[in-house]
Amino acid sequence: MRRKRYGWLKLGLLSILVAALFFGVVPLSMAEKGNVLERKAIGVIRMFEINDLTGPTADTCICFHEAFSDMIRDINKKGGIIYHDPKTKRLERVTIKFDFGDNKAKSGPVPMLYERLSTEKPKPVVAFCGSSAACEIMPKWSKRDQIPCIAGPSGMPIWNPPSWIFVASPDYSAQAAASAKWAMDDWKKKGKSGKPKWAWLTLDIPYGRAPIQPETINYINHLGFEIVGTWTIPFMPVDCTAELRAIKNAGANYFYGNTAILQEAQIMKDLTRLGLKDELQRVSNPYTPTLKMIDVAGAAADGLVGIHYMALPSEMDKPGVREASEMAKRHNRIFDSDYMEGWSWCKMDFIAIKRALEKKGYPITGADVYEGFIDPRGFDLGGAQYIRPYTKNENRGSWKVYMRKIEGGKLIRLTDFFEIEDMRPGGPWTPKK
Repeated sequence: MRRKRYGWLKLGLLSILVAALFFGVVPLSMAEKGNVLERKAIGVIRMFEINDLTGPTADTCICFHEAFSDMIRDINKKGGIIYHDPKTKRLERVTIKFDFGDNKAKSGPVPMLYERLSTEKPKPVVAFCGSSAACEIMPKWSKRDQIPCIAGPSGMPIWNPPSWIFVASPDYSAQAAASAKWAMDDWKKKGKSGKPKWAWLTLDIPYGRAPIQPETINYINHLGFEIVGTWTIPFMPVDCTAELRAIKNAGANYFYGNTAILQEAQIMKDLTRLGLKDELQRVSNPYTPTLKMIDVAGAAADGLVGIHYMALPSEMDKPGVREASEMAKRHNRIFDSDYMEGWSWCKMDFIAIKRALEKKGYPITGADVYEGFIDPRGFDLGGAQYIRPYTKNENRGSWKVYMRKIEGGKLIRLTDFFEIEDMRPGGPWTPKK
């Protein structure tokens, strides 16, 4: 009995000791965090943005910028990025300096903007590019100057060949291919017979023609579609009556293209006015099936189906969506998919920066942040978006999409997330010669 009693006594003392150690560690960690906030920041991390802030695609791009600005303001207000520095052997913090330039959706201003922003002191370690006109000419500079960049757009010149620009959205040709897959499933689900017909109605600029690649055409034909033609419209919104009638007369059932809010709103208004919604299903790229489209096009937006890679803004069960929504509320922003994208991509920047700091210690370089991007741990964005880990040979990260629809003035989900096909030249869907 005495041995058993002493055994319980020893066990009790051990439990008390463990509890004391545990509860002693937690306040120490909290105290350490308090100390780092009291100390001066060890340094500054500079990042920059080139984006369309006042041009024809600003209705989308400005939301990316607002989210970046808000997130950087929030992190600095909390003391900056706090991390364990391997050099000082303690918690340190860095604040973020954010510069930006407006290219107005044109490539002309980009060289001067890049030269100014990339040569600031201290040297930037990461950039963000929200405009296709900028992203598609930056890869050689980004690699030369060793300044990694997150790109919102996903035109082929950005990711083929692989560069220091990490694409955070599915490439345009893969978006079109995935949309065609949904369209074929929709055709079969509705019990339609015969071979469905596919048409392109897109902007007459490189961004508009970007989805129409040999790989995309091969894949769409493989699905069983007949492609009946390509129609283009100018960047400035114009009446699309002639194009829509021609597409109808060609027998198309589904038609797709790369546009922005204003052009897509015009298409949907004309489609409604002509009474063609029951005959022609419009399918769009991710920049248009949004709450902003509903505001611009009104009831005419109903029926628009689009592909997307960000969760619906209403899906508050996802931690990432909830966090982005709360940030938008704090800064009196409209919470839509575009704002969530900016939140997601800025968060990726912060993760890559923190990885670099914890590996190398302050100061860090763009090359260190590049290594943070290709870290095999990837990026956990709380379900707001799914990013596959980047590698040195693959700088496309967004491979999961789903289909959504505007119905009754609301965004609804049509499918779960699914994997897109690889549309790279020389890949599985490149036509055999």
